[in-house]
Amino acid sequence: MALTTLLRSKDILGIMIIALLAVVVPVLSEARAENDFDVKTYLDRDSGGWADKSSDYAFLVERDGCKIQWNAVEEKSGNRWLAVRRVCGIPFSEQAPIHRAILNQIHTRWAISTFKYISWGSFCTKTDWSWCMPIAEASLQSKDFIEHCNKYPRTETVSTNHIFIKLANQTNSYKELSDILKEFGVTIKVKTVQKVFSMRLKEAPFYNQLKGLNVGGNPRLMYDVGEAYFSINK
Repeated sequence: MALTTLLRSKDILGIMIIALLAVVVPVLSEARAENDFDVKTYLDRDSGGWADKSSDYAFLVERDGCKIQWNAVEEKSGNRWLAVRRVCGIPFSEQAPIHRAILNQIHTRWAISTFKYISWGSFCTKTDWSWCMPIAEASLQSKDFIEHCNKYPRTETVSTNHIFIKLANQTNSYKELSDILKEFGVTIKVKTVQKVFSMRLKEAPFYNQLKGLNVGGNPRLMYDVGEAYFSINK
């Protein structure tokens, strides 16, 4: 009886240890992965706008042909903002650990919540359309965008910039970036965009992924912008 109880206790202890390792090991692996990135930090004197800046520090990771740089800018007025430049052929899901490692470095100097916005650039690249497809799909159903296309250029209804912002935030197409920022105690939303891109459905490089929507004809869709700005909210 005592031996059976002892064996059962050992079994329960073994199960608890396995369950604990299942939680701890991925966390430790993720931490080690982030520490593997060599984040170079320097005062970026080559950036523009120094007449209004008090500082502009670059945080750069270069690995296997992928170059990702975040700049932490402080203006003489005291306002802070972030700017991102990416030359990287891998999907954002694979870039995410690099962005997280850079943000950790920035956060050790200034809390991310002290920055007002992020200048991001385009949503997509020719090798990764994941952020653009939800917006493209939503635009095919958007009354505002359909009306804009039907009437343009005779009557300007709602601006395409406004429509893109609305669809991007509704679909949360940038969720992967948003989830990373939540780890630093902030949320983000698309606030402003410049130069909206659109094309005919059948010309889209991701057309095969949208075939299942059974959209008639060959309507125009919106999918990307030249520059996007995210507001940072506590």
